[in-house]
This record gives sequence, C-alpha cells and structure tokens, in this order.
Amino acid sequence: MSWHYRKSISSGPFRMNFSKRSISYSVGVKGARINFSPKGTFVNLSAHGINYRQRISGPNPTPTVQNIISANIDQLTDSDSKSFIEALNQKSSQLSYIKVFGILPLGIVLFILFSTSYWGYECFIIIGLFIPFIFWLKKLDKRRFEMELHYDMDEKLQQVYQQFNTHFDTFSRSSKIWQYYHTQHTNDQKRHAGASNLIKRSRINSVSKNKVPIPYFITNVTIPCISLRNMELYFLPERLLIKRGTTFAAVFYKHLSINFHTTRFIESEILPGDADVVDYTWQYVNRNGGPDKRFNNNRRLPVCAYSQYTFRSDTGMFEVISTSKTGGMDEFAVFLMRIGELQNKISEYH
Repeated sequence: MSWHYRKSISSGPFRMNFSKRSISYSVGVKGARINFSPKGTFVNLSAHGINYRQRISGPNPTPTVQNIISANIDQLTDSDSKSFIEALNQKSSQLSYIKVFGILPLGIVLFILFSTSYWGYECFIIIGLFIPFIFWLKKLDKRRFEMELHYDMDEKLQQVYQQFNTHFDTFSRSSKIWQYYHTQHTNDQKRHAGASNLIKRSRINSVSKNKVPIPYFITNVTIPCISLRNMELYFLPERLLIKRGTTFAAVFYKHLSINFHTTRFIESEILPGDADVVDYTWQYVNRNGGPDKRFNNNRRLPVCAYSQYTFRSDTGMFEVISTSKTGGMDEFAVFLMRIGELQNKISEYH
C-alpha cells in the first residue's frame, strides 16, 4: 500500500513544498509563479481559468576544449638563446638573390619563349647569359646566409651524442606519429565508442634524421627534425630550435619539460602495424560495453596503447606528439631531460 505526504510552508511570495520524493520551492504572486524543483524549473501562469506550464531548461554545459598550441614564436626564446636567435633570424629574414633575380626572371623569359613558340638563337644567348649569372648570385647568397655552428666534442662526448641520434632513430621508426591540436570532453560516450575525450590530430609525415634549418647552415653534427603542421622542431645537442615560417626561437633543454605516459586510444582509422591492441569496443556502445543494436553499421574498434608526449616550456611552448608504438619516444625524451639536468648542474657551479 502506497502513501503520500505533502506539506507547504508559505512566507510572503515564497513557498516551500515538502513531499515524499523531494523538496521544492517557488516564488511569485497569485496567477504567476515560478517553481524550482529537482526535475527542473517551471513557470505557471493562470488567467481566466487558462493554465500554462512550461519548463525552463538550464543552459547546456559547454564542452571543455583545450587547444594545444604554442605561444607566439617571438615569445618562445629563453634568455640563454637570445643572441644566437638574433643572428639566425637576421640571416633567415633576408631575400634570396638567386630566387628573386635569377630563377624568377629566367622562368618568366622561358614562359614567354614557350608561349610564342619562338626558339631562335636569341633564346640560347639569353639562357647562356643567365647560367653564369645564377652561379654568381648563388655565391652572393652563400656569403649572406652562411652560418657556422661548430661543436667541440671529445671521444666520450661523441659516444654520448651517438646515443642521442640512436634514440631519435628509434622514435622515427614508429609506424605512425601524430600531432594533437585540441582535446574536448564529451558526455556522449554512447556515440563516441565510450570515449570521454575527443582528440583532433593529424599525422606527422616528415621526421628527418638530419635537416639544416636554413640554406648554407654549416655544422659538424647531424640535426634531427620533426615537421609539425605549424612549426619545425630541430634538436641541437644543447637546445631545441623552433622554426615557424622564417622566424626562429630556441629553448635550452634545461628550460624544457617533457611529460609522457601511455594512453588508451580508440582507433577508428587504419590500425598501425606496431600498435599494441589492449581491448576492443564498438563505435556505438551501450553502458555495459556491448554494441548498440539500433545502429546497423556499428564497427568493432580496437583500443590501442599509444604513447603521448607533451612538450612545455616556461616561455610558452606547448605541443603534444603521440606515437603508435608504445614507448616509441621514451628513450629520446629521457635523454633530452638528462641533458637538461646536466645543464642545470653546470649553471649552479657558475
């Protein structure tokens, strides 16, 4: 046998209602009252025997979005790298003579000759004059752009630096490497294979074991490079060189933090060959983990153990890289942090 209980306490325009299931309160005058209860907020209007009841919905919570992007390139350089970056930016900002006065005019001349189908001896004279002119411009560019960075290493340091390159080579062999752009929390796990966070990413296709940041950059070491969508990361022996467009910044490894961990990622794209599959789920999933049978095209998706690496600096660097191979960048990241620790110890002695 069921029982009901309801009691109201009024005080002016305010009224509190007690019942078996809940407590609610309302405010208003005769004919117009707003009721607040656990089920929602309602407006009650009454006029000449006509009652109108409408629920006032609260604002939908805005999904939390975290953009993953570094600060402006002009802000990223640490105090130890300012003079080096000023010299590098001065070189990088110059126009190339060979492109402006050599290749571009030659291309225009050849286009005109091809379009008019005129191939007289004048054409060969023009091309013959341009060739030595281009070589001369190339020498001028070399003199203007040339920058030398030389590292003095004894045999022991050379062995250590060899490990530096070996660890980067291990990282570069991951089947797939991604850059993360932003993460967004979602409450709709049912339609997102049970995921609580949605990640926008793109594949990094250019990972080079040796790449110079500008033409005529002369050095006696190899420079590993990761080309992201919005910047390039050059790993020098003592610092990270960052390039965005034609502008550079640099951060010593002692000012760089790299946090890494293994994360469970629901893979909806082609499964990488070196991925460690730890579980499976469904594109449309029920609360018990089973497939939602209301959807015909409900794919079974692998859950992979990917590694995620977050690069940060006090100057504003913030980038996230992920590898399909579990621990694909662990050794290289640890090596960079050890260089940073050594740099901090050296700074303490000076």
